[in-house]
Amino acid sequence: MDWKNIILSLVSHGLTQAQIAKESGVSQPTIAGLLSGAQRDMRWENGDRLLALYRKVYGADRPTKDTAHA
Repeated sequence: MDWKNIILSLVSHGLTQAQIAKESGVSQPTIAGLLSGAQRDMRWENGDRLLALYRKVYGADRPTKDTAHA
């Protein structure tokens, strides 16, 4: 899964890293690490939480050509 792209899509929707962390339950340092590329993977549970927030915001399972921001 391309976590960086998912987070970038949420940021482009107007959410801050802190808001993403609060809404998803994934720590802000994990969000920052995924965004910077210092971290590429995370626990399964955190991935589910991040995808749940993405679905809540976009109504889709993962970024599409229209929502992806690399």
